[in-house]
Amino acid sequence: MRTTLDLDDDLMAALLARYPHDSKTKAVERAIKEHVGTSAIEGLLALRGKIEIEDVSDRLRRGDRHT
Repeated sequence: MRTTLDLDDDLMAALLARYPHDSKTKAVERAIKEHVGTSAIEGLLALRGKIEIEDVSDRLRRGDRHT
């Protein structure tokens, strides 16, 4: 998706310093992906202890997926 953004120069400089080999586009994409991933992890961690998830790893290893 093509878009135009008005970003703070210091913020962009800090981002490009973090990813010195990336273009501006790549650096912004990488920052967004990290943010989305971190938010997803934080959301899952917030559910810790609030829902029960059955450990099915042993059944999956045996190929017993339908019980």
